[in-house]
Amino acid sequence: MDDTLPLLSDPDCQICERYDEQNRKDNVDFDPKGDAENPMEWPVAYKWSIVALLALTAFTVTFTCCAVVPIANRIVEDLDGAQSSKSASVLLVTIWELGEAAGPLLIGPLSEVFGRYPVINVSNVLFIAATVLAAVCQSSSLLVGARALTGLAVATNVLSPAIVGDIFLPERRGTAMSFIQMAPLLGGAIGPAISGAIAERLGWRRVIWMSVALASFCEVVFLSFFRETYRVPILRRKAARLRRETGNESLKTVFDIEGRGLLQNVGESVMRPMAVFLNSGVLQAMSLFGMNNSDANSYARDIMEDIYDLRPALVGSAFMPFSESFRKLPLE
Repeated sequence: MDDTLPLLSDPDCQICERYDEQNRKDNVDFDPKGDAENPMEWPVAYKWSIVALLALTAFTVTFTCCAVVPIANRIVEDLDGAQSSKSASVLLVTIWELGEAAGPLLIGPLSEVFGRYPVINVSNVLFIAATVLAAVCQSSSLLVGARALTGLAVATNVLSPAIVGDIFLPERRGTAMSFIQMAPLLGGAIGPAISGAIAERLGWRRVIWMSVALASFCEVVFLSFFRETYRVPILRRKAARLRRETGNESLKTVFDIEGRGLLQNVGESVMRPMAVFLNSGVLQAMSLFGMNNSDANSYARDIMEDIYDLRPALVGSAFMPFSESFRKLPLE
């Protein structure tokens, strides 16, 4: 299979054909001469502020994920005492990845139906709630469940490319994504180093409360600063406003297809990621590489603790070299 060919038929082409068949005067779209509602025409400073917010949130997510890696054994021993098991400490790390693998199958498609703004904010609130649950839990089984829910609620890693595509022209998207991709590398390196040192002095719960504080700050900024970037809900709101103002009930967008319900739209959006994955050898190879990286995070801690008898602070410091990768990211 040629991986350079489109994996799915372009929905925009289908929409354009449908658009030509309709009466153009009743279709609502952005003004080609300039429209403040068009995300592509937002001020450059605001666009890059969104990029900075997405980068900070991506850092927070990776920090929260990796912070427990060097202290997982200590957490399980504190919660379960003599009944602690190695499998529980491994699950604290790996269960997050399982949740983060399942989440995009819903988060991405739902954002195409309801928009980026509601989906990312609901996911962020769920992420914060699950992290609070992890901070106050009294058993390792409950902590594992909270970690799974936290991974499931990760929306930034899924929606950042889509949001960048909503607000930037193609030639500028690479630069914006480079800055966003830099943040998880730093979070994955700094998180374990900080958590190991803090856990030794203040306890592991303080580490998780730090994640709660970071995630809460990001969500406050999202609620007060972030706007909808996906053109479909923006145009639908614009069409609804014009119908109220003009009384013309035939006004609609080219995305409004008669005879299609919400469930059908959601169903098609949910199946699209699976179709892309099954038809892309490159994506499958990248997934295998990601699985190998997760395995390394699981057994590297045991090697450093059991064989070399390193303290959590030193185990966390071993993850610092991962941050060197950001220096090789293309910025143009």
